[in-house]
Amino acid sequence: MRNAFAAAAAAALIAIGVYYTIKDTRHPADDPALSSIAKAAPSVKSICVEPVRNLSKKPVAMDNVDDELVAQLHSAGFESRKISAGGAACDAVTNAEIVDITGRGRKTARVDYRLTITGEQVPRLSSTAEGKSGGDSLDKTLDQFTINPGSKQEDGAAHQAIVAAFAKTAAQIDAANKRGLPPWQARQE
Repeated sequence: MRNAFAAAAAAALIAIGVYYTIKDTRHPADDPALSSIAKAAPSVKSICVEPVRNLSKKPVAMDNVDDELVAQLHSAGFESRKISAGGAACDAVTNAEIVDITGRGRKTARVDYRLTITGEQVPRLSSTAEGKSGGDSLDKTLDQFTINPGSKQEDGAAHQAIVAAFAKTAAQIDAANKRGLPPWQARQE
């Protein structure tokens, strides 16, 4: 008797669940709680660059640093510009910070960045890129910056490391864009 009653109650609950599932005419895109599930993956074509901040507590010539990130994003295939330039709205905005510069002769720069789709608050991509100075192009980049004569080699190496980190940043953003920019999930520790 108890088993028959339990089976009847379970069948009734299942039937009620199926009924409400079929009867619910709301589409996930209409429900704000479910809208992130139903949204199509965004395709980013244009990126606005916020001013790059130096959080490394090391002196760095910040002249034209924003332009370097814009140039690296452009070389990765994005229409990019500084957000201060105005113009049409961009598909996404990137914020970058230089968080560390290490090394004596050859420098290593670490850049943290976030990519946020326009109209969203949570970044779609949050990561770190590292770049190193060195190679033949150091002499070419030294003439582009107004630098103290005594620290010309050191500042040029730091700037070259930052540009290398920006190149990796642009490559990571491009790779994520090709994967459809899934929502960023913080790591659980």
